Amino acid sequence: MSDSRLICHLIDSNIETGYFRSIAHHHDREQFPVMIGSIAPAGPLQRTMTSLSMPTFSLNAVSRLQYPAAILRLVRLLSQNRVAVLHAHCFDPTFIGLISARIAGIPFVFTRHHSDHNIRLGKRWHTRIDRWCGRRSDHVIAVSEATRRIMTDFEGTPEAKITLVYNGVEPLCTPASESVAKLRRELMLHDESICLMIARLHEEKGFKVLFDAIPIVVSHVPNMVVLVAGEGPHRATLAAGARRRGLDHMVRFLGQRSDIPELISLASVVVLPSLAESFGFVLLEAMSLGKPVVASTTGGIPEVVSHGETGLLVPPGDVLSLADSIIRVLLQPDLAAELATKGKQRARLFTFDKMIRGYECVYADIELSRFMMKTPEHGTSV
Repeated sequence: MSDSRLICHLIDSNIETGYFRSIAHHHDREQFPVMIGSIAPAGPLQRTMTSLSMPTFSLNAVSRLQYPAAILRLVRLLSQNRVAVLHAHCFDPTFIGLISARIAGIPFVFTRHHSDHNIRLGKRWHTRIDRWCGRRSDHVIAVSEATRRIMTDFEGTPEAKITLVYNGVEPLCTPASESVAKLRRELMLHDESICLMIARLHEEKGFKVLFDAIPIVVSHVPNMVVLVAGEGPHRATLAAGARRRGLDHMVRFLGQRSDIPELISLASVVVLPSLAESFGFVLLEAMSLGKPVVASTTGGIPEVVSHGETGLLVPPGDVLSLADSIIRVLLQPDLAAELATKGKQRARLFTFDKMIRGYECVYADIELSRFMMKTPEHGTSV
């Protein structure tokens, strides 16, 4: 087998995320050293990796028109560093990563982080590219059973090519009471019930469903505020929707935040009424801090949250069920406490170490398969 086992992780943007920081912390440095880089020009991701003494890179592409040049750069980087496996994450890196790996002659793996998003929105070319990448990769890592089924049943990816590896989540550290109190003062909060939603500002996250449910909740819980943390392409549309419903005084868009543990600690309930969701990171983060969660049954969420035990689940798009579940959590403290306790226990099962070991099993299997392909039928190695 190859002496080199360097794994190259490729992402599209250069944002600093806990996901890649945790990969840097948990990977097996002896067996599977890693380098982590982006399609986009260098930024926070590269600075973080450098601070962790991790090899990093950027392909310096600012638009899809620059992808041909980015592919050439990536092929050169793969060859110069004797990369053993290219592991891509998200849509664009998967597409250009597969092309680059084939030119460089190395195995290609990608993690499928989205579920039926492109199918549901009728994005034909995106769906065709998803199908093409799934069928032509060496292996695919699905982050949930729901995602795996979409790939096999709707996109025709062979079952043997897919391994289910649940995402890992670093348990959030309980913030100091002083920092939580400070945030409460900054947000000018008092004794309100706080409904928190942490998500990319995109219609697939179910914001409109939540906004339609708020008046129903307020009729039972008048003293309530909704905090929305995150950024995304639909911010203006969602803010206009909140204004149109007369919710300006109640819904606060906080933007991208770095104080997620403090925000969760403030919350009475954390909601995620997504219309499409492959996994649901934020639910595990909230559960790890002992907060009750209410979410939809879409995608991989039911694999994370058990209805009535570690959280409450509602059908996607069901305004009345969402409102009723939020009301139950806010008005039934015993139920909220039970969900929070069991949710915290459940969150401990989804560790980054377990996720990385799952990735490394895939790498080892690919390496073994390539070795066996080079071995003659009678067992004498060439």
